[in-house]
Amino acid sequence: MRTGEQNQGVVGLHQTGIPDEYQPGLSVRFMGIDDKAIISYLVSAYYSAAVLVPDALGVLEHVEIGRQD
Repeated sequence: MRTGEQNQGVVGLHQTGIPDEYQPGLSVRFMGIDDKAIISYLVSAYYSAAVLVPDALGVLEHVEIGRQD
């Protein structure tokens, strides 16, 4: 993947104006306090991508990722 407008690649976009917005594209909602006084929040990130040219992205098929110790 090529990134950036100068490389004619992919540009990331942030959605703004979402409910409970903390930063552009980041929503933080208070979910409550349980009986052990633990506070819970729901954190959501909203991002989109603008693909500037058709060959800026590639697709991997039948790929297996493993770890060797």
